[in-house]
Amino acid sequence: MDELELNAAKTSRFIGLGVGLYKDYGNAQRMYTSRGYVLDGRGITYNNVPVIPGNSVIVDDDLLLYLVKDLQNNL
Repeated sequence: MDELELNAAKTSRFIGLGVGLYKDYGNAQRMYTSRGYVLDGRGITYNNVPVIPGNSVIVDDDLLLYLVKDLQNNL
């Protein structure tokens, strides 16, 4: 992750990623937040489409929450 972030910082101020929401992703969720990634504020997506409140979605690997990191302030 360190090398990836250093390489990304050469061309961009921000880096982002999506992480799954169910228990299997718990370790990844904790790792990303401990590395300075924060919620992007856009809510959850399914197949990269924002989930509309009241709609049902399948809880699988395509249900994601996106996180971003400001590389200038966190490296």
